[in-house]
Amino acid sequence: LRPYQRRGVAWLAEMAALGLGGILADDMGLGKTVQLLALHLHRHPPVGAGPDAGDGGAGRPTLVVCPASVLANWEREAARFAPGIPAGRHLDDLAPDELVVATYGMVRRDTDALAAVRWGLVAADEAQAVKNPLARTAKALRRLPADARFALTGTPVEN
Repeated sequence: LRPYQRRGVAWLAEMAALGLGGILADDMGLGKTVQLLALHLHRHPPVGAGPDAGDGGAGRPTLVVCPASVLANWEREAARFAPGIPAGRHLDDLAPDELVVATYGMVRRDTDALAAVRWGLVAADEAQAVKNPLARTAKALRRLPADARFALTGTPVEN
């Protein structure tokens, strides 16, 4: 990670450890995806990483919600930067360190199934897609139980 990404991951980890969340609003191309993957790895250290690894977030999977146009990118980046982490689009037999990637449409359609899982993290990528708190997507996201929630966006304020 670059120094600014390490600072970003440290901030994300602190917010998650406090049971809070936040908005990671870096410009496009600065590595929001890799920072969230690093946070997931921080919360789910590899076996034998030592007693100081992680922050106690292990035991619950991470859900990344994104537009369909970036779904394949999340899977590709997870395979590249976190190859040991199970990543996919299913809810069957979830591993505690699993990364599940879903689209906003899937969240609206499968809210009940997603809400049946206690998530360690829920991250909304391209979060400007859920700027209206009264929209079905925003309501569905709020129904998902999570220890911490993060919004990722390169455009936190639109005209």
